[in-house]
Amino acid sequence: MSKAVYFLYAGGVLHIGWAVFHFLFPRIFKWGESLADLDSINRSIYQVLNLCLIFYFVVAAYLSLVFAPELMASELGKKLIAVFTAFWLLRFGLQFKFFKATHPASLLLNLAFLLTMACYGYPLLHAAR
Repeated sequence: MSKAVYFLYAGGVLHIGWAVFHFLFPRIFKWGESLADLDSINRSIYQVLNLCLIFYFVVAAYLSLVFAPELMASELGKKLIAVFTAFWLLRFGLQFKFFKATHPASLLLNLAFLLTMACYGYPLLHAAR
């Protein structure tokens, strides 16, 4: 088994962590209070988008943990690895636009975004050889 497959397994574990983190968002960010001032449509948008992200993270984790060798061996798998890499690169870039990049929490999240991206970027580069 190639080293790249282990990176995909690590990415799967990280995606489980992202799913759990997002599952806890309502409690961590006190959505009951902080979203109360929003109209029902905007409040629902936050919740629906968060649930969709959780679904994406679970699917990405499942594919990474169960089908890592197949992801590396097929053209469709390589495209999915590219999508996972691009997602985390985009998320890293958006951090600078919407959050204070120097805040300690932001720095920690940036590191986690880059780590998750690297778990897919390395296999993507490996597959390109």
